[in-house]
Amino acid sequence: MANMAQALSVVDRLSRLLRDEIAAITGGRLAEVTEIYPKKTALLAEVEEAFATPRALLTDHPQSAELRGKLVELRELIAQDHALLEKMTQATGAIIDELDRIRDRHSLSGTYGPDGEKRARSTVASQHFDQSL
Repeated sequence: MANMAQALSVVDRLSRLLRDEIAAITGGRLAEVTEIYPKKTALLAEVEEAFATPRALLTDHPQSAELRGKLVELRELIAQDHALLEKMTQATGAIIDELDRIRDRHSLSGTYGPDGEKRARSTVASQHFDQSL
């Protein structure tokens, strides 16, 4: 039979870790988020082991109702954490896009010349004509 104590323990630890990560994200403590990732990865192996036989845990055990309640709470934490991490990823992508746009605009082919002088805005210089006819 599956080990209920192990299952309850891993769910509690994962829930606590996710709460910590959510607090770190919302508090702007991104270094903590980086530190939490390996801990989440390590807990994944424990989750897989603890829930190798989920039917025995969720139906044939006196503490099944307690475990189900904790799993519902864990699912909500996972959804909240995922949404926050998704927003962080999108924000990071937007910043990268903006930096690329700025770099391209101020590159040698953009606003400034090779010596740092500002180039004159000339539409003639940027037009190319096909003279092969």
